[in-house]
Amino acid sequence: MIDWTNEEGARFSPPLGSSSVYAGQSSVAAAHASTANDGSDETLGAALQAIGYVGDGPNTFQEFPISAHFEIHVEQQTSLEEAGKPVGWAEGWQGITFFKVTFHGEDGHANTYSMKRRRDTLVGASRLIAALDDLAHGGDGRSTTVNIKSGPVGSCNIQSWTKASFCVMHPELAGLESMTQFAKDKAQEIASAQGLKTDFSTVLHLEPGTFWPEAIDCVKRACGDRGTGANTLTAHHSTMTRLFCPTGMVFARGKDGISHCAKEWTSQEDCAESALVLGKAVLNFDQLLQDRDP
Repeated sequence: MIDWTNEEGARFSPPLGSSSVYAGQSSVAAAHASTANDGSDETLGAALQAIGYVGDGPNTFQEFPISAHFEIHVEQQTSLEEAGKPVGWAEGWQGITFFKVTFHGEDGHANTYSMKRRRDTLVGASRLIAALDDLAHGGDGRSTTVNIKSGPVGSCNIQSWTKASFCVMHPELAGLESMTQFAKDKAQEIASAQGLKTDFSTVLHLEPGTFWPEAIDCVKRACGDRGTGANTLTAHHSTMTRLFCPTGMVFARGKDGISHCAKEWTSQEDCAESALVLGKAVLNFDQLLQDRDP
């Protein structure tokens, strides 16, 4: 049993903190250096230290190999609900890129500066936010501004710096790369037009893909006629473990596809059934290992 740390990146960025280390995509030092999303100087490492949760390993697949990885999760969309199924299996995931854009402008008095003189970074960021939203509405992808900060903080200052974090999602790699390139180009175009400077950095890039067929089959057989297949539309720790070992995901039905808010709901019965599917999937994989090496 693994209780992964910092999957969502809700308090500290980037997400998938611990599984990225396990899969060799990051390091313990980098994970501990993850910064707080509220703009403070707090780090994940300091927060873990404060509650006595800094461990001493093993931290990587090479140090602690596993034969397979199975994860249980609320579906976060409505495929199971629409099919009338309490459980399901994840077949793959769409691509996701998280990135940060910082606009640098000029401080000044909000009441007295002429409009032509202003280099307002918050205006620049707002134009990028709107452009990415329009882009997603016009295609097959998704885009969200997930965090924004600006300063100086006060009542009458033009915002001379603005930091915005975004994620773009697309089921196809070409679409994902096109959306990311659009964001880079649009940020530079906006900066040039408004006399701003800009920094662009990628926080996490996950290409679309599929889970291991043998692991999917173990979950599928565990579901039986009570389940159906679906794709996950977000990243999970399983998207990291699949780099090294057979990985599959069990879905539990969620009401109205709502997640990450107080309205998220899965019934007690569906929770119980999905837990049974998880156990059966592990037993199915155990049998697969025995059949391969009796």
